[in-house]
Amino acid sequence: MLRVMLVDDEPPARRGLRRLLQAHADIEVVAEAGTVAEAQALACALHPEAIFLDVELADGRGFDLIAQLMPVPAIVFITAHDLYAVKAFDVSAVDFLLKPVVPERLAVAVERLRRRRQDRIRAAAPGAEPQANAELNIDPGHGDLQQRIHLRIGGRSVIAPLGTVAMLVAEADFTRVFLKGARDYLVCRLLRHFEAQLPSPPFVRISRSLIVNLDQLEQVEWQEAGRCSLSLGGDIGPVPLGRIAARRLRQGIDSHRMLSA
Repeated sequence: MLRVMLVDDEPPARRGLRRLLQAHADIEVVAEAGTVAEAQALACALHPEAIFLDVELADGRGFDLIAQLMPVPAIVFITAHDLYAVKAFDVSAVDFLLKPVVPERLAVAVERLRRRRQDRIRAAAPGAEPQANAELNIDPGHGDLQQRIHLRIGGRSVIAPLGTVAMLVAEADFTRVFLKGARDYLVCRLLRHFEAQLPSPPFVRISRSLIVNLDQLEQVEWQEAGRCSLSLGGDIGPVPLGRIAARRLRQGIDSHRMLSA
């Protein structure tokens, strides 16, 4: 069972979400809270694996709760305000749902929680490579240097051309590696491990939690107030970016163009 907690200062919203979650037999709601203080106490006592978290609460914001928890459970934000999407991405939220929540969209979030849980179980399984591992290999090929990424996960290997890596996202002590046209993989390496090895350009770290491959950019939608959203190869995205990350992305694109000219 996946043990979850619901945090929302509106009791009807909590009741509605609990009712929707009943459709998922492997989800157990172990607690509900209406304030940051109450949620912190319950989370520390019960250690839920995931929290469905409203952003605006009576005594603060959901981000205040995240800052007080260690380790941080998987977070699914549920809010009526889409302006928080960028900040949710910065804290590596599993998903971001807008109210009113519809069953189909909730099912996507639940599936992401399941995948995250399975990834972590495999990473910690006895006999696996030290939790999960990742290497960046440079293999000679046809007189050139063909770069490949080598991920060792749960006793198996995934080897792919480096150019197929679309983005890397920090998740606490792990990094989720997204490959174009394939699935994503959670590996036990900090994001800075990859940053030190990946060629720049085309790989650019644009926030504390995100590295993108500029060669995989398919679309950038520039928005008001200096924000943007980007889409990457293999139907990855849209990924919302705040002002600082958007500025770094623009600088990276400009530098990449100059070097490629």
